[in-house]
Amino acid sequence: MNTLYSILYMLAVIGLLLASVVLSESLYLRSPSGVLLLFGVGLFMSLGFLLFGHIRFDEPPNDEREENPLRS
Repeated sequence: MNTLYSILYMLAVIGLLLASVVLSESLYLRSPSGVLLLFGVGLFMSLGFLLFGHIRFDEPPNDEREENPLRS
């Protein structure tokens, strides 16, 4: 299953890179506002990955909290 996730991840990354190359051909995105838009989208995606990349959506959350031996 990990191999499948690795393959899907690589396909997603390659797809995003190819999409950014295709979008860069647009005249709107060659203007200063288009460059700012691409920067904002890239920043949004990067921060989303950094902030929420540790969350796994395929596993149920563990509601049971283990008792801390330091607390009584």
